[in-house]
Amino acid sequence: MIARVLGPLRVTVGDVSVVPTPLKAKKLLALLVLNRDRVVQRATIERELWGLDVPMSASTGIQNCVMQIRKCLGLAQDQAPAVPLPKKVLITEPTGYRLAVPGDHFDVSRHRGLVAAAGRAEAEGDLAEASAQLNNALSLWRDAPLADVPAGPVLQSHVRRLQEERKSILVQRVALDLRLRRYTEVIGELHALAALNPYDEVLYEYLILALCLSGRRNDALSVYQELRAAMIDELGLEPSPRLRTLQQQILSCDADFDDALEQRVSGRTELVRA
Repeated sequence: MIARVLGPLRVTVGDVSVVPTPLKAKKLLALLVLNRDRVVQRATIERELWGLDVPMSASTGIQNCVMQIRKCLGLAQDQAPAVPLPKKVLITEPTGYRLAVPGDHFDVSRHRGLVAAAGRAEAEGDLAEASAQLNNALSLWRDAPLADVPAGPVLQSHVRRLQEERKSILVQRVALDLRLRRYTEVIGELHALAALNPYDEVLYEYLILALCLSGRRNDALSVYQELRAAMIDELGLEPSPRLRTLQQQILSCDADFDDALEQRVSGRTELVRA
């Protein structure tokens, strides 16, 4: 079985999709995949499928969803006899249900493995390898998590967590690229990320630093002014002291200006890793 949630839900056995058509069964399969090899409690399933308005027939409804998923698994087994029986894949436990999915066949597990490999490479001082591994992890993303599954309250919490992981990894990879002096390469990406996260001061600091260290001091100051105007208009706040200090560094442009900015890049990346 291959299971992918970093985009539309895709679960296949051999080359056969085992994603059921009925919405509740599809949501249950997504929940089981995200909790791979862990028991999903019946109460958790009820909350996902019905929210706070759990009907008296919930137990029967869950059983029907399980049967629909197992039916899909059985159809796949007909074409791949070596595949375990449906009840050995979607396992009934005393308190709920568990889906047996090998870790190397689950895109989230592979994603986190690549991020861990990047951490090891960075710890060994191989920043280029660390950046490459994070890029490999990001390449597993096909769209928003579970893009084709209308998420209930439980799935929504998983989706938010995955989205935050992706953003964190993007920021880490940009930080590595700045330390590798790939300033011009990250400017376009940082512009796009800043547009999606209009008050994220870490992203704006990286963008300002990348522009400065690419020789585009005026553009860097313009970005700062745009952020400041947006924050004052929308939030009634000034940028943080850290960003205001950066603006003053750019305006003063001392003799050791570039060295100071590069030290700032290293200092900020330490904060991001922490």
